[in-house]
Amino acid sequence: MRAAGLALRSRVPGLTRADVDAAPLVRTWTVRGTVHLIAEEDRAWLHALCAPRYGPRFEAALAKRGGLEIARGMLLDMVEVLAGTPLDRAALLAELAARGHSDLGSYAVNVLVPWATQQGVVVGLADGRLTACDPPPEVDFDEALATMGRRYLEGYGPAEAADLARWSGQPLGVAKRALQAAGRVDTPEDRDPPGVKLLAGFDTTMLGYRSREWIVPAEHDRRILPGGGMLKAVVLVDGIAAGTWRGRGEIEWFGRRRADTSAEAADVARFLGH
Repeated sequence: MRAAGLALRSRVPGLTRADVDAAPLVRTWTVRGTVHLIAEEDRAWLHALCAPRYGPRFEAALAKRGGLEIARGMLLDMVEVLAGTPLDRAALLAELAARGHSDLGSYAVNVLVPWATQQGVVVGLADGRLTACDPPPEVDFDEALATMGRRYLEGYGPAEAADLARWSGQPLGVAKRALQAAGRVDTPEDRDPPGVKLLAGFDTTMLGYRSREWIVPAEHDRRILPGGGMLKAVVLVDGIAAGTWRGRGEIEWFGRRRADTSAEAADVARFLGH
């Protein structure tokens, strides 16, 4: 939740945490099978593309960890509990235990919420709580592909099918179909890079293309993605990754490219309420 809010902060001047929490946004597992904060109105087409691909993977993970039947048995009560009031995961699990459901165990419990979102009946809120929801309306797969291709190019273009495949987690052939279905999308060839930006951890800029070398020098890539899927928060200077940061703006620089980050650090502190 912190990273998602900070990602929006770096793009929307003056944004507050309260603005994020009040916006029509939901947290669910979409592209690449990872959690994203998305506009509620985008849930239907993203679900049409992602649930068939990643839902079975979450189900297989639950089965492997011995929790699939327990999770299936929980689902109706989960929806009933969350329809009454949104809860965080710990409170939800406590309520399910009070209703007599077995403990999923420390491994399977991490897959419960992603699996439930793929059933279309649970979503997360921007503030970290979970809530029940109606299944999203059906969207034709080809229509969803066209939407994905168009929206991707609007946000990341110019780009190629291999870039879209990496960002979306879809096969290259599907990515090609998406771009073909999108048709012509006007994307500015030259975008002025920000002077200095403190990007959030897992920022989508770092995950939007087949290669990050245009923004992260190859010799520094392991500095931002050391392993285990943990993508660090990055300092951009004139559009190039120059270091990583943490906390309230403590910087670890990569090399000679430096800049004054005090204004950005102050804005991070403002957003976080420090």
